[in-house]
Amino acid sequence: MSGCIAYGDCNTEGIKGYHEPVWPEMVAEHLGMPLINCGHTMSTTRELLRYAEAFPPSDFQLAFIQYGLVDSWLTFRGAPYVLYYPDNPRRKLARKLVKKLKKWARHFQLQERWGAVEQVPLGEYLGNIEQVIRSAPHTLFVLVATPPNLDEPRNPRIEHYNQGLQKLAEQEPNALLADSYERLWQQKANTLMDDGTHLTVDGHRLVAGAVISALPAGWQAGPDKKSQSSTPLSQG
Repeated sequence: MSGCIAYGDCNTEGIKGYHEPVWPEMVAEHLGMPLINCGHTMSTTRELLRYAEAFPPSDFQLAFIQYGLVDSWLTFRGAPYVLYYPDNPRRKLARKLVKKLKKWARHFQLQERWGAVEQVPLGEYLGNIEQVIRSAPHTLFVLVATPPNLDEPRNPRIEHYNQGLQKLAEQEPNALLADSYERLWQQKANTLMDDGTHLTVDGHRLVAGAVISALPAGWQAGPDKKSQSSTPLSQG
């Protein structure tokens, strides 16, 4: 076991055109540990399960998990879901078709007619994360709370998912929570981009600080740690 790995969405990967370090890179540099970054834009804890198969957390001393932004997103009941990872041409085509279907659904107000549900319901969201945590009992997991959104109607659901994440961290002996939600919101003019969703460099610094502060006092990487973080996994 050596190094650390990050599983997450756009705020773990960093969006296109963002060239500053993202929060997992900041944490890895602070700890002096090599990093594998499995962040993937638009992904959910369903992708987390696939990433954990390809990059088992048991191979790492420390693992970060940050999902909830897309998991908590409302869609119409029965909406199809196509994985972003692992990807292939058929899935890319299927996602384009699903995108058109959802646009059609909004036009005909299917959420109001059929009912609205989260993309990944809370029970499934927590179950997916729990499965990954329990697959690696000797790895320390940091569960990173989902940041708030400038589209304020989304925030009650995000907070609900974060509350579930906190309870999960309390019940799993090898997991802890890093929660910077309130501080991000208090400083939203500087920590959230104008699109309302993505973190600025100040936002990434704040999240990184919360992760570092959440680690147990005196926690140190094992003897395999290195002085610099490795090049993160590219998602294209």
